[in-house]
Amino acid sequence: MKNFDLSDKISGSVSKVSAYVPGEQPQGDGWIKLNTNEFPYPPSPLAREALLAEIGSDASKLRLYPDPVSSRLRGAIGKYFGVDANCVMAANGSDDALNIAMRSFCDAKKSLASLDPSYSLYSVLAKIQGAEFIQIPFKDGFEIDFEKIFNCGANTFFFTNPNAPTGKGFPVETVEKIAGGFGGIVLVDEAYAPFADYSAARLVNKYPNLIVTGTTSKGWGLAGMRIGWAIANPEIIEVMDRVRDSYNLDRLAQAAGAAAMSDAQYYCKCVQEIKNTRRITEQFFDSLGWRYIKSSANFILFTPKKNGVESPETAADFVDFLRSKRILARYFASDPTVNMSIRLSIGLPEQMQAVMDAATQWAGIKK
Repeated sequence: MKNFDLSDKISGSVSKVSAYVPGEQPQGDGWIKLNTNEFPYPPSPLAREALLAEIGSDASKLRLYPDPVSSRLRGAIGKYFGVDANCVMAANGSDDALNIAMRSFCDAKKSLASLDPSYSLYSVLAKIQGAEFIQIPFKDGFEIDFEKIFNCGANTFFFTNPNAPTGKGFPVETVEKIAGGFGGIVLVDEAYAPFADYSAARLVNKYPNLIVTGTTSKGWGLAGMRIGWAIANPEIIEVMDRVRDSYNLDRLAQAAGAAAMSDAQYYCKCVQEIKNTRRITEQFFDSLGWRYIKSSANFILFTPKKNGVESPETAADFVDFLRSKRILARYFASDPTVNMSIRLSIGLPEQMQAVMDAATQWAGIKK
């Protein structure tokens, strides 16, 4: 065999990329997993029923390809958000929708921009595509510098709303201002919008440059199924459909997703429980004098304090202490914008109580 050097065969853009690192998925039982913002309640019973019906008595349907365009799921998503089905593309999680948008609208001559901090996957997708990635810092208090967005020169702007990792939410009027003032594609990543009080989905009928993405991973309890979507005007959806894998969602995901989207009553109840637990957790941080960003998501970014000290070392120490209690939280050690803080998913009330007990013990506070 001739000499083979793999490093010489990798594409130029991929050779410069470090893969996105998701939150830890622990092995074994007994963990309180609050590091990846999963839904703490089971999915709708209708989703389970749809899965069992799709499998059938002998699973014979699984030998057949799924609907290549996920027609039923697109219809259910459109109905939920009040848009036509032809304004919807179904995706293998919202990360798939982000990737398809990147491949559709960015390249070596068409750059991507987003706010900083934001979802760290964006930079990875841009590098893979060979696109320049422009980061626009927030103003003080995580306020948006609109003029820098409008004048950044990017072809596409990704706007995470509510923001990750801060949890700060922005009203629909903010989306309108960005979509109206930016000269390129505006993608609003609404992964955490089920825990806020708004969605920009219907604005796609008003702004031809707007894409709104979402997922069942956070607000519908189906992270294990990998179901997401992009909502936009039909012209944009047609472009993204050119890029999308022809069978990008399996039969079970399509069935479960459509059923889940139809059970608004169940999910409204669960989401309200999560909001209540989020409020109680924020009140606990208030009682300790710990800073946090008021969240519109199913997590809180907070800054722990011990002996009056806030620092990256303090945050790292508390994360390690939580881990010793078999509680996982997310710490972004390498990001200087948030490395004094910890992102904590909102779990069940008893799980959050375990966090509070651990925090009280770690901080040396007597009950």
